[in-house]
Amino acid sequence: MRMVRAGTLLVCAAASLLGCAGSRLAPDPPAGLSLAGAWKLDRAASDDPQRVLARMRAEALRRMAHRMVATGTPRGGTRGAPTRTAQPEDAALDGDPVPLPMGRGVPPDPLERSPMARALLASIGRGDFLTVRQSSAELVLDYGNSQRRFTPGAHSVVSAESGVADQSCGWQGREYVIEVRAQAGPDVTERYALSGDGRHLIERLHIAPEELSAVDLTRVYDPTDETAPRQAPTND
Repeated sequence: MRMVRAGTLLVCAAASLLGCAGSRLAPDPPAGLSLAGAWKLDRAASDDPQRVLARMRAEALRRMAHRMVATGTPRGGTRGAPTRTAQPEDAALDGDPVPLPMGRGVPPDPLERSPMARALLASIGRGDFLTVRQSSAELVLDYGNSQRRFTPGAHSVVSAESGVADQSCGWQGREYVIEVRAQAGPDVTERYALSGDGRHLIERLHIAPEELSAVDLTRVYDPTDETAPRQAPTND
């Protein structure tokens, strides 16, 4: 019996190691592949982030309305109405109550406390210009007023809005992948690759579901001779 259990444990351990190895990001790209160059966002060919934010805002409002009905609010609610236990996805949108403006003021934005919305805004807030510098030891994403540096195949702990996060980056096929798994907040994955004809840079952003449904945003960049507006660069 002990031999059977030991064999089972060995099989499980081997499967676990294989799973880790399968998900590892490679330090080297396929031969001859380079993302290096100066790129400018093609807004017409890219997803509209404002439409994505509008969908997120509509979902947040639906969830807030559902909670108001489920918990029985004082406004038009019935005293003693059944309540439900707050779910994890509610926490980031609940927080401390936001005081409503007096009279007929504008109600607070339901995405004000949304970690997923902040992750999306941080990405689109970097601007329209992107210069990629690629070497065997480093990949640099230069936005003009900020830079992000990555070591292919490396794992590291980085600062995040809600504390720290585990970051992995490297090559997965013909894509350069950056994975950030925060201790508190949504997991964020960025993928950079050339289009099939090699003439465009494609960025795919995925924000895993947290307080809202998962968010995906695709951005298309064209080669450019324009120079990005530069300030004193900061390193993310």
